[in-house]
Amino acid sequence: MSVFSGIADVPFWWMVARVSGILGYLLIVASMVSGVVLHTRLVQRVASPLARMEWHRILAVLGLALVALHGVALVMDNYVTITWANLLVPGGADYRPLWVSFGVITMWLMVVVSLSAAWRKHMGAKTWKTIHLASYAVFVTATIHGLMAGTDSGQPW
Repeated sequence: MSVFSGIADVPFWWMVARVSGILGYLLIVASMVSGVVLHTRLVQRVASPLARMEWHRILAVLGLALVALHGVALVMDNYVTITWANLLVPGGADYRPLWVSFGVITMWLMVVVSLSAAWRKHMGAKTWKTIHLASYAVFVTATIHGLMAGTDSGQPW
């Protein structure tokens, strides 16, 4: 029996949505961890400030790109009806509206945090830091979204 024998039965867009959501989450967590450890003594000795910051940015941008792919795949998938408006406005989805809303809120928080990083020089350190602390809310809302909105959310694992 082939390892791939059941793969033809798996809907493509459902799989893309699932994989991009999980990988996007992992990249965002990695970005947050790298952001937290940027100022530790060990990291400061090992890498230059520019290299440390670039890893943090790359992980965040890749995470945001995969979250965008997650949204596109959900619109394309036929398992549940998710519209383009449902991706932008919390509370509009028929499928698990509260938990899907956590995903929409996560996406908007990610956009705000990313834009604040791009505009850091123009907004001052205190304002930037206040906005950038929303990264912790991204982690919380993304975790809740993944645990409660996913197709396996009813499974104990």
